Amino acid sequence: MVDFRLSFSFNNDNLKKLQQKVKALHGQRQVPLPELLPNDFIRKYTDFQTLQEMVDASGIEKVEEIGNKEFSKFVSAHTQFSTWEEMQKAAGIEYTKRQLGF
Repeated sequence: MVDFRLSFSFNNDNLKKLQQKVKALHGQRQVPLPELLPNDFIRKYTDFQTLQEMVDASGIEKVEEIGNKEFSKFVSAHTQFSTWEEMQKAAGIEYTKRQLGF
């Protein structure tokens, strides 16, 4: 058996900063794809090293094509996600964590 002790200290300034970050994220927003899908995310969850490499391999020619059925099939074949919507949700969670400093 191992004994250990956990200690937490709460700093009011840090809690206020976190609260400000949460308020800044509140509501609907548009996030540029490179911010939503940084290369670390792409490397972790896809067959690619960069977002640009993934987009190039997908064969899409316009940003508007992201999310169509063909792109969703591409996501299913080349990522750990079944659909583009699933990938967006995971990316959104990670984006939020980054913005909050976690």
